[in-house]
Amino acid sequence: MAAAMFELWRFGGGLPMNAFPPPTMVSRGTFQFLPHPIYTGFVAVCLGISMMLGSATGIWLITPTIALACVALVVGYEHPDLLSRFGRTLPVLPPADDTRPSTFERLRFILHVVVPWIVLYEFTIHLPLRGLNFGFAFEDRLPVLPWTAVFYESTYVMVALAPWLARTRKDLRQLTVSSWFTMLCVFPIYWFVPSVAPRRPLLGQGWMTSLLHLEFTAEPPVAALPSFHVLWSILVARLFRRRWIGWAYPLTIALSCITTGMHYAVDVVAAFAIAPVILNPQRAWEILQNTAERFANSWREWRIGPIRIINHAFYAGAAAFVQMAVVLAASGRGREWQVLLVCSGGLLGAGLWAQLVEGSSRLRRPFGFYGGLIGGGIACLFFEDRWTLLAATCLAAPWMQAIGRLRCLVNGCCHGRQTTPAVGIRVTHPRSRVTRMAELAGVPIHATQLYSILTNVFLGLLLARMWMSGCPLALICGIYCIGNGLSRFAEEAYRGELQTPFVFGLRLYQWLAIATVCVGATVTVLDSPSPPALHLTLSQFVSAVAFACIAGTTMGVDFPESNATFARLT
Repeated sequence: MAAAMFELWRFGGGLPMNAFPPPTMVSRGTFQFLPHPIYTGFVAVCLGISMMLGSATGIWLITPTIALACVALVVGYEHPDLLSRFGRTLPVLPPADDTRPSTFERLRFILHVVVPWIVLYEFTIHLPLRGLNFGFAFEDRLPVLPWTAVFYESTYVMVALAPWLARTRKDLRQLTVSSWFTMLCVFPIYWFVPSVAPRRPLLGQGWMTSLLHLEFTAEPPVAALPSFHVLWSILVARLFRRRWIGWAYPLTIALSCITTGMHYAVDVVAAFAIAPVILNPQRAWEILQNTAERFANSWREWRIGPIRIINHAFYAGAAAFVQMAVVLAASGRGREWQVLLVCSGGLLGAGLWAQLVEGSSRLRRPFGFYGGLIGGGIACLFFEDRWTLLAATCLAAPWMQAIGRLRCLVNGCCHGRQTTPAVGIRVTHPRSRVTRMAELAGVPIHATQLYSILTNVFLGLLLARMWMSGCPLALICGIYCIGNGLSRFAEEAYRGELQTPFVFGLRLYQWLAIATVCVGATVTVLDSPSPPALHLTLSQFVSAVAFACIAGTTMGVDFPESNATFARLT
C-alpha cells in the first residue's frame, strides 16, 4: 500500500484520492503486477488484523464486505473514470495475439489466478457449513490406492506450470479468462450447496501413503462437488500440443480422485458436465447476451377500447407473486394482512418515488426501486414482529427484482449506455424506451438489466442459505442492503437513462446505493431473533396470485391516449 501511494505521488503527480485523482496514469512499480495494489493491500490488512485478533466477524463479514466494496468502487467509478480521462485502463490480460508470452505475463498469471484461487479455497473450506454427501453407499467400501496419489497431486504442479505451457499470448489469455470464470461459477456452488468428500480408511506405508495422509488431514473434507482437481486438469489439458495427452490427463486425474478416496464419482461427473461451459466462457456470455436482446425486442400489446395490455405485465405479475409468496412463507401463518400491506406499501412507494424523481410529460407512470424499498420497509415498522417481516421482505426482494428486470428489458427502462458490440445488446423495437426516449435504436448498449439479474440471483441464493442456516434476522436484512447497494453502485455506472440526475460527480442512485450500504452495515450489529421455518399454505398461495394480478395490471396495463398523471406507462 505504501509503495503504491508513493508511486502515485512520484510518477502520477497526485495523491491516492478518488475525488482528486493523479493527472497521469501510473503503470510502473507495484501497478505492473496489480492494477489496484492499494485496495488489494487494504483488504489483506483487514484479513490479517481479523485473523490476528481472532475476530470471526472480521473474517466472515467485514473483510468480504470491504473486498466487495473495493470491487464496486473500481467497477462503478474508477474504471469508467480512467477510460474517460486516459482512454485506457491498466492491462490485466495479455493481448489476444499469437506472440509468445513474456516471463512477466506468465508470472502475473500466478498472481492474478492462482493466488486468488488459494484465498477463495481457504475461505471456503473454513466456512461453518454442514455439507451434503452425494456419494453412493458402495463408494465408501472401495479400497484406497496410495500410489495413485502421484497423479492426484500432479494437478498442483501442472497449475503452477500452466502459464509456461501456453505457447501464445492468446492461449494464456484464454486460460486466465476460463480460470476466472470457473472460480466465478464453482465457488458459489460450494457456498450454497456445500458438499463433503469421502474419507475412507488409508492403509499401508511409504512416502506416497504419507503424501496422501497429509492431503487427508491438512484440510477438511468439504468443497467437493464439482471436483476442482478435474476442472484444473481440463483447463490445463487444452494447452498440450498432442490431443491424446489433452484427453488422457483429465481422465487420469478423474480416476485418481476416486482411487485416492478424495472424491465421490458424482463430483467427477459434475466437473465434466460443466467443462464445456468453463472452456468457452465467451459462448456462455453470448447466450445470455442474445437472450437479453430477444427479451428487449419482444414488446407485444393488445388493445381493448382505450385500454392497452402490454406483455411485460406478465413479468411484473410473476415478480409480485414471488415477492408475496416468499414473504408469506417466511412470515408464518396469521400475518396475511400484514404481508399484503407491506407488499402494497412497496408497490405504492415505487410509483410515488418514480413520479417525484423521474415523472414527466413523457413518463406518466414510472416505477422506482428505491421507492418500493422505502415504502415496504416503512410499512414493516408499523407491526410488532417487524424483524420477521423486514427479513422476509429482504429474502424475497432479490428474486422479485431479478424477475422484474425482464419487464425492464421489454419496456426499455433501466437500460445501459453505449458500449462495444462484443458486450452490448441492440434494441430496435419502436415501443422501447431505448429507441423512443434515448434514441439508441440499433446501437450496442450495456445489458444492465441482465447485470442486475445475475447479481440478484447470487444475492438471493446467499440470503436463502443464511435463512436456512438460522442467521439472525437483522444480519439477513443488513446483508441484503449491503449486497444490493454495492451491486447497484456498480451497475448504475453503465446505465444510460437521460432522466437520472448527477449529483457531485455521481448518479443520484449511486448516492442512494452508498446510503443503502451504510444502512445495511448499521443493521447487522442490531440484536434480533432467528428466522422461522418456511411454509406456504394454499390460501397464502391464492393470496399471492391475487396480488400478482393487481401488480401486473398496475405495471402493465395503461391508457395510452390519456395525458393524465398515472395514465400512461410510456
